[in-house]
Amino acid sequence: MNLLRLMAELYPQSGRRASTIDSAMNRLLRFLAAGALGGASAGALVGIAEAMLIVTASGSPEEYWLFPFGIFYYGILGAGIGMGLAVLATAFVEGAAGVLGLAAGVAFVPLLFAVGRYHVVQRIFHEELMTLSATGIAVHAGLLVAAIGLSAIMFFTLRWIAGQQRGVAMLAATLLAGLGVSAAVATATSTSSEALPMRSASRQQGTNVVMIITDTLRADAFAQRMHQDVEQSGMARLAADGVVFERVYSQSSWTRPSIATILTSLYPSQHGATHKMDPLPDDVTTIAEALREEGYWTAGIVTNINIAPIFNFQQGFGEYSYLEPDFYFGATDSATRLAIYKGLRVARERLFGRYMYFNNYYQDAKIVGDAVRSWLATNPPQPFFLLIHYMDPHDPYFEMPYNGRGVARVSRPNPAAEEAGPLHELYRQDVAYLDEHLADLLGQLRSHRLYDNSVVALLADHGEEFYEHDGWWHGTTLYEEQVRVPLVIKRAGEGRPGTVETTPVRTVDVAPTLMAAAGLPVPREFAGRDLFSSKTLPSDVGMFAEEDLEGNVLSSFIQGEWKIITSNPGNPRGLEPIELYRLTEDPAESKNLAAERPADVTRLLALMEQQRRAISD
Repeated sequence: MNLLRLMAELYPQSGRRASTIDSAMNRLLRFLAAGALGGASAGALVGIAEAMLIVTASGSPEEYWLFPFGIFYYGILGAGIGMGLAVLATAFVEGAAGVLGLAAGVAFVPLLFAVGRYHVVQRIFHEELMTLSATGIAVHAGLLVAAIGLSAIMFFTLRWIAGQQRGVAMLAATLLAGLGVSAAVATATSTSSEALPMRSASRQQGTNVVMIITDTLRADAFAQRMHQDVEQSGMARLAADGVVFERVYSQSSWTRPSIATILTSLYPSQHGATHKMDPLPDDVTTIAEALREEGYWTAGIVTNINIAPIFNFQQGFGEYSYLEPDFYFGATDSATRLAIYKGLRVARERLFGRYMYFNNYYQDAKIVGDAVRSWLATNPPQPFFLLIHYMDPHDPYFEMPYNGRGVARVSRPNPAAEEAGPLHELYRQDVAYLDEHLADLLGQLRSHRLYDNSVVALLADHGEEFYEHDGWWHGTTLYEEQVRVPLVIKRAGEGRPGTVETTPVRTVDVAPTLMAAAGLPVPREFAGRDLFSSKTLPSDVGMFAEEDLEGNVLSSFIQGEWKIITSNPGNPRGLEPIELYRLTEDPAESKNLAAERPADVTRLLALMEQQRRAISD
């Protein structure tokens, strides 16, 4: 500033120009600050509103970090919008107060519209809303009008605040205080599911039950491993010591409804945990609750966010240790449900996803195994029920040993067809890595003298597709590669070790089978049956599965050698409305026989509808 005054004295004309430049620069800085504050205020309000919606709609979460996370990141995004607007506003806005209000109003529109659209599509339409349909256009128009109307209120409110004495300072202080207080409250109220107090099992005697769920393990991947060296392969060891069920069908092809079915012995449409926002309802009975009623100590060690406490999967467990990933951007479980986290994660993966590490997605088999080892070392009360969940076969598919290279669905949703072989090989490497640690787990059970006299079950929630039907991953079809899963059960003092059962069975049957194998009564509300019982299923009860994910509403039914699949018209996956396959001659489901065999289609559709009615009743 001294230099500018000196120039003005020596060169008056130059000084006037410098003064003008200085004034313009100060004005721009004031506008930028006002734009940042206005946009940040709008963003913070959107973050608070979304966090409140999630908490209100989902019940009490395990922790509340979504509030400071939403305030901060929506605030940053809003500040960026506001500063961009401030640069443009220098040409037509007189004062900083006007910029502050305008920035808030303008930032509010896209942020509120995006968040509103995300939750309306997810919660109300379950991802089935077509943007260019009449309903889709009406919904988007309504959201836009609402966003504009609310942004007008934001504009006038913040413009008025900015015009008050010390109004800007108070607004900034309020914004910072909101961030600080919410972070403090979130930290203070968060609880650790690993720190629940131990208590004694009330039952004096009983058979321990260990349920091992391996996420995304295909039936054929298990079949390849079950013939390995039993000292090196946990899958081979269990197959040799237990009973292998060769044809097992999951009742859904993605994690939350499938594991809910395994734990409750209910179909997805019965237990209700079918969509991405759905928790497991309180009014269902889990196997953990049933065993706890019988006096068992119940514990779970899991590492998939879909069955984390925020989705209520801990019900019935005395201990529930969720080994959460190291989420990006400082997020926690609750924060991952915010729309902005979804967007930030996709952007991060697609722009900076050259190197990836398992701990950003889940905790791997070694860490899960270490947690089980630590739990066993505490000499838990017996009899106990222990749920162990592994994630390693799930994407990202990592090169082994770990070197930072992998392929994730979020960053590469549609790989080229020629990548099916290499990606499937990466998947097999991950399965082999898991299998080694399963061998270690079974060794731990033996070393604690728990293996022989416990019921131990190994199964998967669903399979995985490697372009068998022109697609990838899971959750969008009900073809064999996605719904055929492994199941092996070793009972205490197993009398039929190494037996292979070829009769088709369902994952809905797992919970009652384990209860019966432990010598306990099966709850009446369980829809499945004891697989070791002499009773057979009625001839009209087939293998039924259902799916409602990402706009794909699907059902399938298998009876004998025939399988029928129905899909909603216009589904994003591009599936035919009706598909019919003869599995004995076409196990790969490559030739749709629906047009050639209308009588079989009519018969199977009637049987499927009959079973659907029985389920709904």
